[in-house]
Amino acid sequence: MLQLIGISLIQIQKEQWLHTGLSILDKKGADQLKISSLCTQLQVTKGAFYHWFKSKKDFDFALLAYWQNAFTEQFISASESGKNAKQKLTLLVRKCIEGLGKESRLEIEIHMWAKQNKEVGQFVSSVYQKRFDYLMELLDDIYTSPLEAKRHGLLLYCLLIGCDLFFRKISEQEAELLFQEYL
Repeated sequence: MLQLIGISLIQIQKEQWLHTGLSILDKKGADQLKISSLCTQLQVTKGAFYHWFKSKKDFDFALLAYWQNAFTEQFISASESGKNAKQKLTLLVRKCIEGLGKESRLEIEIHMWAKQNKEVGQFVSSVYQKRFDYLMELLDDIYTSPLEAKRHGLLLYCLLIGCDLFFRKISEQEAELLFQEYL
């Protein structure tokens, strides 16, 4: 099998399907996440889709795993380079601020998809729980009071969600102002 810098050509091609899927989900929503839309965007036949995925449901859950890796696992991994919980939290908040700077509705669309599909909802809830658990792990190391750690965890999580739902895009400077206590 052809290898490019340790990654097989097959993985790169599969990743193109998933990247395109996230793009469609971000811009048009889950109801537009169709095999035909993916094939049109990638300029391939439906047979090419079935080379990589057994079914649309198989694709959907591969896409959700791809989203989880990109927007949860990689965020956690990047923050783990901090030397202590405070540094890790700062790195995590910085990564979230970077994400706010991008024109994206992806998290909103994922959440709406989760509300419409029970199986997707279960997967997404597990990702949300993992995010919150990691945040609480950091805050439990920072604050001596468990109640204070939980208060900050709830505030931070709700604040980040609120930034996605704000009536206009939050600038990087505004995001830094909002999160300054955690930077």
